[in-house]
Amino acid sequence: MGMAFRWIGLILLGLALSSCSNGGFADHSRQYSGVWLYEFEGSTFIEGATEVPAQRPAYEETDWLEWTDWPGLEDLMAQRLQSADCYTVQPFYVTFVGRRIRRPGGAGHLGLWRSEVAVQRPISAKRLGPPFCYGRYPP
Repeated sequence: MGMAFRWIGLILLGLALSSCSNGGFADHSRQYSGVWLYEFEGSTFIEGATEVPAQRPAYEETDWLEWTDWPGLEDLMAQRLQSADCYTVQPFYVTFVGRRIRRPGGAGHLGLWRSEVAVQRPISAKRLGPPFCYGRYPP
């Protein structure tokens, strides 16, 4: 009986590992929409949001958005705010098809975010206002 449990455990472990992507567990592809806060060393995605949050959301409650190259995004990124006081946030409302990937130790820069959402097929992106700095003035 002990040997049977070992084999079952090995089979289950093998199935779990086969569903991993880059060392994490990936959900199935699906359509996402929400607010993307893009900044230097930051790429925060707030699924389901339609407006820029008044306060920066906690990293552990949001996802790192891994956006693929998309020529249409370059035009949206052209507007930048130069500031020595902070890293400016560029807010967008985005829709895309992608996958959520959960990795041990977190996702994104320094593993601060709870998971990564990787864009597989962009659908739309629109700017939600000019670049801004949290804490200096409202978004």
